[in-house]
Amino acid sequence: MNIDKNENILVIIKHDGLYHWFSSFKEMWILDRIKWINDFIASGVKGIDIDDHLERYNIATVNKNNSIDFIQRLKDDNFLIDKNKLADEFYKRITSKSTWWDVYDLFPDLFIDFDSLILYSEYVEVMHYEKYIPDGWVSELKDFCAEPFLPLNEMFWIKNGIDHRKNIILKG
Repeated sequence: MNIDKNENILVIIKHDGLYHWFSSFKEMWILDRIKWINDFIASGVKGIDIDDHLERYNIATVNKNNSIDFIQRLKDDNFLIDKNKLADEFYKRITSKSTWWDVYDLFPDLFIDFDSLILYSEYVEVMHYEKYIPDGWVSELKDFCAEPFLPLNEMFWIKNGIDHRKNIILKG
C-alpha cells in the first residue's frame, strides 16, 4: 500500500466516537471551501466560481450537520483506507536503517474530529487546512500522532509499548 502524497493526503475522521481513515485528493479536505475561494479572489485570481463544489459532492462547507453524508460519499467513492493494511505495510518497511522518508506516506496528515469540532493538521506544505475550518471550529498545526489525541488502537505505529514512529523520527 502506497499513498501518493504528491496528489493525496491521509486523513483520520472521528465521528460519533468511531474512527475512519481516508485518502483522497488534497482539495477534498478543505473543510470551508468558501473561505478558501475568497482568499483566491482577494489575491486577484479571476474566473473562480464560488458556487462550484462539484469535485466535493457540492458541499461548500463540511461541518457537523452534513458530516454523515460526506463520510458516506467518501466510502461510496472508495476513499476509505484499511488502517490494518497501513500497519502491515509499515512493519514490512521498517528496518534498523529506516528513515522517516521510508514510511511517511503511511501516516495521517489531518485529524478531523466532528465530535469535538476540531481539526489538527500535520500537513506542512503549501495547503493550510487549519486556516479553512467551519465557523465555531478550532484548528491547530500539531503533531497529533505524538500526542494523546488518538486511542492506542488507532496508533498502529505503537506495538508492544514501542513507538516505532518516534524512534524513526529520532534517527533523523
